[in-house]
Formats: sequence, structure tokens, C-alpha cells
Amino acid sequence: MKLFTFALVLAAAIASVLGQLIELGYPTNGAVLQAGQNFTVQVIQPGSIASVTQIGIALAVDNCNNGVCPQPTDQLGDVLYAGQWTPTGHGQGGFYQNFTVQISEYMTKGPAIFTLTHFCLLGAGPAPFTEFRNATVTIK
Repeated sequence: MKLFTFALVLAAAIASVLGQLIELGYPTNGAVLQAGQNFTVQVIQPGSIASVTQIGIALAVDNCNNGVCPQPTDQLGDVLYAGQWTPTGHGQGGFYQNFTVQISEYMTKGPAIFTLTHFCLLGAGPAPFTEFRNATVTIK
């Protein structure tokens, strides 16, 4: 029983550290994005106690059909950016990086899911780690 309790506490501690690696500042849930027009995506690096080596991110958008949005682990949709992520300090604003992207003017209008995919290496080992942050948006 003690082993189970230890494993549960360890899993909770790891989850709390990993949950702090990246945040999606914009777009947020409910944002309206105009197809064919540039908009700025903000990717935030909150303070973290984990040793992290950044590999990169992908920014993507996919349509939601009949009120159901695809899971990012299954498909990302239209990739708007894939590459390095090098957040810089901005005083009180913390560490973040902005990306200017554009959704294709041909993308189906309506509900969509915007996904930030993050890949990094954690710890001294290191161990690979992938995480997703999503925002439900509307394409106009």
C-alpha cells in the first residue's frame, strides 16, 4: 500500500511540474479568427522547476464537424507553423514568443480547434516530452 501511495504522490508531483512547461496566451477559447488575415499567436513559458531543452512547436488549426473537434493526438489539421521556439524575457510579461500566422482563406468557416504542440527534453537524462494546448475558436 505504501508503494501505491508513493507512486500516486510521485505522479502528482510530475504532473504539476510538466503542466507548467508551456501555455497558449492567444488565441484563447472563444476567439474569432479571420481566414486569409494575419493574426498573432502568443506562446508563453511560465516559470518551471524542471530542466528543459526546447526542441520546437507546431501551431495548427482544424475544423470541428458536428460539434466534435478532433483530438490533437490523432490529427493537427492545417499546420500554420512548425519550428523552433525561443521565448525571450519581457519584464513583467514573463517569457514568451509571438508568431504571426495566417489561416487559409479556403478553410471551412465555423467552429475549429487551434492547437499548440510542444516537444522538449526534460531532466538530466533527458526524457522526451510532448504536450498540447488547445483553444476552441471560430473561423470567419
